This record gives sequence, C-alpha cells and structure tokens, in this order.
Amino acid sequence: MRWSPDSLAAQAEGQLRRRGATEIAGAFIDSRSPRPGALFVPIVAARDGHDFLAHAIAGGAAAILVRRGHPLGSVDADGPGDLTPEITVVEVDDTLAALTRLAARSRDRVEGPVVAITGSNGKTTTRAMVQAVLASAMHPVLCTRGNLNNHLGVPLTLLDEPHEPRAMVVELGMSAPGENDHLAAIVRPSVAIITSIALEHLEFMGTLEAIAAAEAEVVPHVAPDGIVVVPSDEPTLRPHLPASERGPAVLGIGPTEDADVVVLGVALGERTEATLRLRTGDVITVRLRCFGAHNARNAAAALAVGTHLGLPLPPMLQALEAVEPVGDRGRVHHLGPHLLVADCYNANPGSMEAALGSLAAIDRQGPRVAVLGDMLELGPREHELHAEVGRRCAALGLDLVITLGPLGEAIARAAHDAGATAHHVGDDLEAAAVLVREALEGAQPGAVLLKASRGVRLERLLPRLGLEG
Repeated sequence: MRWSPDSLAAQAEGQLRRRGATEIAGAFIDSRSPRPGALFVPIVAARDGHDFLAHAIAGGAAAILVRRGHPLGSVDADGPGDLTPEITVVEVDDTLAALTRLAARSRDRVEGPVVAITGSNGKTTTRAMVQAVLASAMHPVLCTRGNLNNHLGVPLTLLDEPHEPRAMVVELGMSAPGENDHLAAIVRPSVAIITSIALEHLEFMGTLEAIAAAEAEVVPHVAPDGIVVVPSDEPTLRPHLPASERGPAVLGIGPTEDADVVVLGVALGERTEATLRLRTGDVITVRLRCFGAHNARNAAAALAVGTHLGLPLPPMLQALEAVEPVGDRGRVHHLGPHLLVADCYNANPGSMEAALGSLAAIDRQGPRVAVLGDMLELGPREHELHAEVGRRCAALGLDLVITLGPLGEAIARAAHDAGATAHHVGDDLEAAAVLVREALEGAQPGAVLLKASRGVRLERLLPRLGLEG
C-alpha cells in the first residue's frame, strides 16, 4: 500500500503533525527489521514501540505513527538520530487501531478475489497452493508471508507488496474464540477456505465443537456472492455454514461423492499423486511436491477456488505441481535410498494422525520409522492424547517409533504396550539419530517421518542425519 502524507493521515484517522517529502510504501512494527521508505507503527505491548522510533527512522522509515501527545523533537536522546523534517509524522489515539484501519482501507484496493484461509491444519500449504493457482491466470497476487497471520500479521500483510495486486490470499490464525472474527472483519473475503477441524489449542478452546465454531467465524464476513470451501466430511462445521439462498455458496472438498472436488485416491511416494474429480466432471491427476494424503485435500481446495473463478485448468495443474513445501511442512529429503519427511513445523492430534497414516501408506518396501515429539497446547488431556498417538503407531504397523520430549514418553510407552518397537530418548538427538541409522542400515528403501510441534525444534535432527537443517 502506498500513501502520500495526507492520505496516510486521512486513512489512519489521525492528525498530520509533520508532512514529509516522500511517498510511503508498506509498514513495519519491528525496528530491528526496518523497511526503507515504509511506515513504522510503534505497538504498545510488553514493550513500548515508541522507545524505538529513532532506530526505525535510522533504518529508513519514511513515516511514523505516534500516540496522541507523544513528544517530538529529539526522538531518543540516546538513539542513533533525531526526527528530521523528511519524516512524516501522524498522531493517532491508538497505534494498533490505526494500523488496523489502514489495513481495512488497503483491502479496498483489490477488485479481484480475496481469499481467507482458516483451519486447524494445512493453512500455510493451502495458502501456497491457492496463491499458485491464482497466479496462473492473474498477476500479481498478494499473499501472507511467513507466519504473519495474527492481529498484527494480517494488517501488515494487507499493507505489503505488491502494491497493486489483482488478488489476495490471507491466512488467519487463531488460538481463542473471537480472533478469526476480528481478522475476517478486516479482510472481508470473497472466498473463505476452512482446511480442517482438529484438536488444537485445547487449553484455550476446550472442545472440538468450540474449535469448529471459532474457525467458522470467517463465514459471516464472506461476500454474499462469494464461496466457502470446507471439508465435505466434517460434521462439526455444518451448523456454521450458510444456507445457499441466504449467503455465499458452500463448496465441499474431500472423499464423499457429493463433494464439489472429490478426492478419488492418493498414491504416496517421493511425490504425492492425487486423483481428483472436479465438479466439471473432469478427472485429473496432480503430482504434488508436498508429502501426505492430506495435501490432496489442500490441492482440492485450491482447485475448487480456481474452477469457481473460471481459471483455465492446465495452467492451474502446472502451478500446483510446482509448489514447494513451505519450510518443513511435508518436505521430502533423501537418506541414500530412503525417504525422510520433515514435518516439524506444527503438530496436534489431527495432523499427527494424517502424517502417520501417510507414512504407513507410502509405497516403500523397507522400514517405516516415526520420530515424534511433543504436541503442545493440549491442556489437561495432553498425556491421554499423546498415548493415543502411540497406540495409533502400533495399529498402523510402523516398524520403529522414536520419541523425544517429556510428553513424547507417553507416546513411546503406549506404542510399546500396544506391541510396537518404541524408544524414548528424552532430549538426546544423537541417540535418536543412531536409532534411525541402525533401522535403515542395509534395509530395502524405507521412509522416516519427523513430526512434532514447532517448539520442539525437531529439525535439529536433520544435520545429525547428514541433511541440511
């Protein structure tokens, strides 16, 4: 988003206290990562962002917001510089509220599709797939970067480059009721995708039904002529979906025959080969670089959006097949003849079930090894839910289960009691690496899964196995 000093003040609903000499483009809130030519918004939280105004200016900020009454002049007597006349200054009552207003106004610049993505699992991969599908026919597409999906990240995304997008794809993240409602009110999507409903953030959410209600908070904000894309086999979402005659159309994706994009089958190997039937009647096969049967659903959601918009099918398929995993979300590595799937960014019971099921179904003759760590933020049921994962490993017939972390011990114990070979190594990454190497040595081509919540930092195991972390 670009502003003149006057348009910035008007859209922020503030007072222009100093008119700078340059155009302002984009925004940032962390003075340690300044953006030259952008607006610095000092957020008042655990620390007061006003303490870092001079650092932001020294980093190249073209404008700053300040709360009403904040003194100007020398911004920070101990800082790297003074407030120079070239800097635009806009005074507002509340800097976070002003950032939110700017983002809402920025959303107005897009006449094309604006896609909001919520859900327990798969948001980031779906985001990448939807961006690829849209970009196959329209350019440029503004898309969430990294994990900027909360009350700060979503506004920053809407103000980011490209400054004249033809479409937007925005990820919404929540850990408590009301958060998606707030974010969706800013984004005002024409398309909403709810990727999945699974047990997550249980210490804040309590029940699966509460999670479904929170993820569905996006629905009332979808334009009446828009669409809502949901799993066709997810009953907890049904009470929250609009009747077709009163709101946006609902498109289903998944294995059920009444889905608008039906997942007919998935073959798992170095690539995930998904066979889908579109509502047009076309049956297509797409070979995804992102590992896991669950990614067939993510691709189906992207295709549901693209076909609804009337985009040409061949370029969409080509774009989907080129999508790389975002970080360690189903990224496939090679350990000699063996595959290693790094899925280290997030974990909850639903995503763990999906990843383990895909590991068990992979088309390999050798051992299947699961290296698992703690699933976080599960509240009072955390030990029970970890034990369920261990029992599931045994039921799937995995050859070896290796666990790390204090909660991982419950996985190993339950897996062992259910008849699986399981070892808990505490926090000893080298011990885990030794067990993996021993399991694969001399074996036919097999597969290893690394899966844990982000806080475990399970990707630290990769270098010990001779891979880049």
